[in-house]
Amino acid sequence: MSLKSPEAALRSTLLASTAVSSLVSSRVFPILAPASASLPFITYRRTGIRREQSFTGPVGTPTVSVDLEFLATTYEGARDLADKARRALDGWGGTVSNVQVKVATLDNEQDDFVQLGGADMPPTYRVTQTYDVIWQEI
Repeated sequence: MSLKSPEAALRSTLLASTAVSSLVSSRVFPILAPASASLPFITYRRTGIRREQSFTGPVGTPTVSVDLEFLATTYEGARDLADKARRALDGWGGTVSNVQVKVATLDNEQDDFVQLGGADMPPTYRVTQTYDVIWQEI
């Protein structure tokens, strides 16, 4: 049984974008990239979900917040990858593997760096984008 989630739909949409996949191939990972993953790569994770409630239970469609992190050896590389992903995802909606996404919208974006290999290694540049994804739960 495959996991039905908006995160998986976003991953599939990123990999279907030739602008994105030409840079990362299939290196788009849930939560944590393997130590052997070469740069650049993308990680994604669900950071929250909002459901409208009434006295009789949930109403409407849920909104999931998903963080995407774009990591590269240079700041320009991380920005370029993030910009290409934004063009593929911001405002996107569709059905992927029986997951219906009404719309994905970019809510926030920030630049940063991390030390992936320890203090003796050069920094890795990171852009984090937060998307709000309205999707049809089944």
